[in-house]
Amino acid sequence: MSERVTSPTPVPSPPPDADKSASRAVALVLTAAFMVLADVSIVNTAAPAIQDDLGANLADIQLVVAGYQIGYATLLVTGGRLGDIAGRRAMFMTGLLLFTLSSLACGLAPSPELLIGARIVQGLSAGVLYPQVIATIQTVLTPERRPGGFAALGAVISMATIVGPILSGLLVALDIAGTSWRAVFLINVPVGLVALLLAPKLVPVARNADAGRVSVSSIILLSALLVALMTPLTVGQDHGWPVWSWVLLAATVPLGWAFLVQQGRIAGRGGTPLLPPELWRDRVFRLGVTLYFVFFSALYSFFLYFSYLLQYGIGESALYTGLTMVTYSLGSFLTSTRSKGLIARHGGRKVALYGALASAVGSALMIIPVLLVQDWTLSLWIIPPLFVTGCGLGLVLAPLLSTVLAGIRSSQAGAASGLLSTGQQIGGAVGIAVIGLAMLAAVPGDSLEEATTEQLANGFSIGLVVMVVVFLVSAGLIAKLPKPESAKAG
Repeated sequence: MSERVTSPTPVPSPPPDADKSASRAVALVLTAAFMVLADVSIVNTAAPAIQDDLGANLADIQLVVAGYQIGYATLLVTGGRLGDIAGRRAMFMTGLLLFTLSSLACGLAPSPELLIGARIVQGLSAGVLYPQVIATIQTVLTPERRPGGFAALGAVISMATIVGPILSGLLVALDIAGTSWRAVFLINVPVGLVALLLAPKLVPVARNADAGRVSVSSIILLSALLVALMTPLTVGQDHGWPVWSWVLLAATVPLGWAFLVQQGRIAGRGGTPLLPPELWRDRVFRLGVTLYFVFFSALYSFFLYFSYLLQYGIGESALYTGLTMVTYSLGSFLTSTRSKGLIARHGGRKVALYGALASAVGSALMIIPVLLVQDWTLSLWIIPPLFVTGCGLGLVLAPLLSTVLAGIRSSQAGAASGLLSTGQQIGGAVGIAVIGLAMLAAVPGDSLEEATTEQLANGFSIGLVVMVVVFLVSAGLIAKLPKPESAKAG
């Protein structure tokens, strides 16, 4: 059982130069975070141009999207733990270099097969890179400044989710030097190169002097577990849940058991486990991972299936759909940037609780216009609830990270960050699969693309009900976090 103790002893303020150095480091890693997160959804807008240019079919495009997501989720924990052991700077630069090179390979890909392969590598490199972002914020900022850093990360997450598809659509439309869809990936190259030049000066080494070595077998076993889980969740529904998808899901049980047993044995003999047992003894962190899983299961599925409704049901373009989501991003950005002050005034637990409830209210308010309005004006009617839901997201992210990571030692910040992000990705994939099944229940046949506007609206309304329930469950979990006064969990 772990206990978090809040010390009343005031912490001396760092010198101004240290503050500036920490701020620059945070700005750099947030830039990398934006690239990684935006690349999750950029293909959605560029898909038609990719299909026309490379002669790709729908299955190819699905693999271009899924390859990144699977690769990304597979290495988040490993990348985070390697950051703890080998050093934050080393793993940040390794992930960034591979991400930049694989982005170049994506932009130059002459065939669908090579594009899919490059996207898998891009996802794997993102899995190494992203945990260093959260861990760097956790380690370079003082406890007083950490809420501001996580607030900035929350703003980046919301902006990347929305701006990514919009930027992608603009780049395709501009067709710079005849690059068309290729510019969507090539834009990462100059940004990545500049970040690589700045990283040695700005990102701290942050290497654990007492670190051992993580066994290769641990990495292989955990990677196999995550691939077996994420592959069917990501592409199983598109293929009608074939037998192989259920076989892979069933395999996660023995793989998960084998991994946990292995980690226990490694820790028992004084080795370096991939997942430190201390993390699991921390009740607040366990709640945090569960919260990430639950909350993001509703968030990711909303963006996907609302896009289905607007594009396949109402006939709007992908770019128009992205612009419709700007209101959501604006709400999230506004509350994210103000969350530091709210946390100082009310406490992170209370702010996150209000955020989850706001997300539930906003999602509930969308149900009526979705059911009653089935033309282009739906995007206008839905602006107010979109804004409310976005505000809720911005109120949840920063305080949740601050609260959950408050008691994590800096030597385990990477592993903790990787595990939180993995919970986020798995939750998103599970939510898409579950709400996809809910939508299909309202659609005759097995294809959302061929459904009528009314059928899609009915299906999406069912999905919104599920999302409301999920956000309320998230609020219940947040209420179980310790109050600032007690600061204890165990």
